[in-house]
Amino acid sequence: MNSSCSGRRLRTMASSLSLPQTTISDILSRLPVKSLTRFKSVSKDWAYLTSTPAFVSDHLRRSSSDPSLIVRCYNTQSGFDSVILLITDPTQNFACRHLAVPLDEPLPLFPKIVGSIGGLVCLDVSPCYASDFVLWNPGTKQFKHLPFPLIASTRSNPIWLVFVGFGFDSFNNDYKLVRIVSFKRNDGLPFVRAEVYSWKEGIWKELEDTVCFDSAIICGGQDGVVVVDGSLNWVAIGLQRYADRKVVISFDMRREVFKTIPLPALTRIGNVKVMSYMGLLAIAVYPLVFAANGNNMNRFEFSVLSDCEDGRKHWTNVVLAENFSKFLVPMGTWRDRELMIKQMGDRDNHPKLFLYDPIDERTKRLPIDCADLYLQCYSHVESLVSVDGRN
Repeated sequence: MNSSCSGRRLRTMASSLSLPQTTISDILSRLPVKSLTRFKSVSKDWAYLTSTPAFVSDHLRRSSSDPSLIVRCYNTQSGFDSVILLITDPTQNFACRHLAVPLDEPLPLFPKIVGSIGGLVCLDVSPCYASDFVLWNPGTKQFKHLPFPLIASTRSNPIWLVFVGFGFDSFNNDYKLVRIVSFKRNDGLPFVRAEVYSWKEGIWKELEDTVCFDSAIICGGQDGVVVVDGSLNWVAIGLQRYADRKVVISFDMRREVFKTIPLPALTRIGNVKVMSYMGLLAIAVYPLVFAANGNNMNRFEFSVLSDCEDGRKHWTNVVLAENFSKFLVPMGTWRDRELMIKQMGDRDNHPKLFLYDPIDERTKRLPIDCADLYLQCYSHVESLVSVDGRN
């Protein structure tokens, strides 16, 4: 049955049975975005109903229980020869399709994914310094160029490093994009400024509190940020007297302040990936390809930061694998429960991407050819959320 026939049948049913508005809303909130977009032309009442903040919120709540995976594959660090894939039913039918980025103008590089949350995908479309962003809703095909950030590179004060993160502030019902910019001082140490873009207000503003960056600097690539319970989190390396330590720098999107979270001692000799698991902050610690200090590590640890009885937080191991023959590289989590892991191949085998559930210890291979590819993986849900901040 096509969408127009479905729309006529629902409208006839509502008219003949005099269904309450709440019942109609409940039925429509269970439908995919593609159908709802077509229904807007069937009925003015439905077009209005499906545009209200309450309906958009209800629809998002239902669709959030069945996330897909949005994946950016690219052959080189420069970003050329890239593609964005949407994988629905990752553990069942493996339906996979290409997503066309709806930008009219040619770009110097293929867009990088900053984050995906609430149906909105934030893209970095700048050639450098993470200075040009787009909000995109793949379901509704909406996209919007954001205003340029406030903090810019100058000849006298060039930008050194930029880190970004995109998340949802549930307290203020606001999607926020955070941009952390490092400059080098004359003594070689970094000087950090930070700013945040509000989807609700449509503006950038510079953040005043950056004191935690005096003792730590964010490390890792652009996909090294994760959203956990209203905060954006990055792995950072300690500076000066904390030079041999690693911490998490966390940004509270409601209060718009930064703080640091200590990491276990094991993180000093391994790669660290910050992740989310069952609503908790988590880290994966995995081997370095080689270690200059000789402390090679042949184990994979996955730990979560949970509350103890004394009110303090403690890192607890959930997964521990030792003496494995191939490197396991964590990519993220799907449904906030299953670990996305890239198993590095050898000369005879290509890398593989799979999901691992620590609770029932099930493993499922994903239908992505990882040969010689870099990957960005994010959970993604369909939604009617507008890129303009109207709902």
